[in-house]
Amino acid sequence: MSTYIPLGKIPTSPEERKELLARRVEMEEYLSHIELAQVQRRVIDFLTSQKGYANADIEANRDFKVNLPDASFNARADIILKIDGKIFCVIKCVMNSLESWERHSIAFSRVVESYQIPYAVVTDSESARILDVIGGRLISEGLDSIPSKTDAMKVIKEKSFSPYPIERAEKEKRILYAFDAIQCSTDLGGV
Repeated sequence: MSTYIPLGKIPTSPEERKELLARRVEMEEYLSHIELAQVQRRVIDFLTSQKGYANADIEANRDFKVNLPDASFNARADIILKIDGKIFCVIKCVMNSLESWERHSIAFSRVVESYQIPYAVVTDSESARILDVIGGRLISEGLDSIPSKTDAMKVIKEKSFSPYPIERAEKEKRILYAFDAIQCSTDLGGV
């Protein structure tokens, strides 16, 4: 069964149809990027106004190089919370389906640094899921359960920032590769 995709006009040739579809995909990707940027901005505002983080504690859109035996790619952190020079938490900003990004966030936090980042958060700026990376499990839900800077400073002193076991790291990197490195192509081929 085919799906109707409004293109703004009836194409006069297959080439024009392909061009109109490519423009439509490009516009949808652009709008999605704008919406995610707004989610990210709201989360950063929340962290600074409600959770006590300073701008210096927060880093946005940081790329990490991840190496596999057969490929290298960049994995991006939407928001990083850094305390005393250590990344305490990575926050993934999404527009919906928070649960579907949990595994990505755990894999990311396990392998992008020389140590496991203790916490990961997946949020749409209205709700949040806080994950214990080392245990690989959900520990709480809701924006208010994101640790404050004061809580983060306590945790930093108690945690040992140990590396993820080397023999299991490649699996985590491959999970990241599946999420981050395989990009949807706007080349519509024979469409």
